[in-house]
Amino acid sequence: MLLFKKYSVFLKSFIALAFLSLALSACSFSPIYGDKAFDNSNIRLSYSEPKTRLEQIIYSDLRLKLGEEANSDLLTIAVSSSTRSIARTGNGLPSSISEAIVTARIKIVDFNDETNIIFSGTRSAATSYSTNGQIIADKKALEDAQERAALELAQIIRLTLIGSPTKTNDNSQ
Repeated sequence: MLLFKKYSVFLKSFIALAFLSLALSACSFSPIYGDKAFDNSNIRLSYSEPKTRLEQIIYSDLRLKLGEEANSDLLTIAVSSSTRSIARTGNGLPSSISEAIVTARIKIVDFNDETNIIFSGTRSAATSYSTNGQIIADKKALEDAQERAALELAQIIRLTLIGSPTKTNDNSQ
């Protein structure tokens, strides 16, 4: 009798676990943030040729994450960069902290009508970097900061286009 009660509890637990696994089999987990978190299916773009290294970084990242389609609306980005000094150390070391700011003027032109601007806007991203008076190291720190800001700016542009109420046209009709 004791053996039957022991197996009865085991059997009830097994049946409950089976029902629970069936109920949860319809559920799935997916990340809220990341490359697959947003629907890029309505965005069909072709890209202008980059004129600078920072434009090349932005276009490459957008192509990778949004894709590229021939005979689609044309995305044009004009990038400018600037720097500003944030702080300087006062302890005798020639070190200062600066900020690299990368700004993009974004324009999407309709594939069928070049006079129809679908989207136009300006976005910026900034990253900090430090310099210590060594010319080559300071130059590389600035270049690295600008490239990091350009990658961040590409992400901002991508999210702007995804969240824009004016999706680019579907030319596959």
